[in-house]
Amino acid sequence: MNLSSIKPVPRYKARIPIFNGPNQQKLMSNYSVNMSMRGVFVETDNILPVDTLLIVKFKLPDNDTIITCNTRVAWTNEAGHLRKYSFPAGMGLQFLDLSLENMYVIRDYLNKGNLVPTW
Repeated sequence: MNLSSIKPVPRYKARIPIFNGPNQQKLMSNYSVNMSMRGVFVETDNILPVDTLLIVKFKLPDNDTIITCNTRVAWTNEAGHLRKYSFPAGMGLQFLDLSLENMYVIRDYLNKGNLVPTW
């Protein structure tokens, strides 16, 4: 596969409560910084290694659907070792198994038109 042919997915500023952890019984509360159809960046000082598997659970504004899915730590932004200086400390989480219904909920939220793209 030619990586230059892959279209980037827009990310949007989205500050929502996110619960994440290794399992449903050990979820910690954090906040998202931005979101796309492929994942979410979560602000946290509890940085986990890349490829760590986590569960996330969140509810988007104006929708009663609780989204729960498995994620993978795709990248980290650690204090003293920032990859993106405009971001706080945290982790980029890649969605792994979103249901089709949850994909539509996220898509509708991102496409409302009032969110600021961050690319």
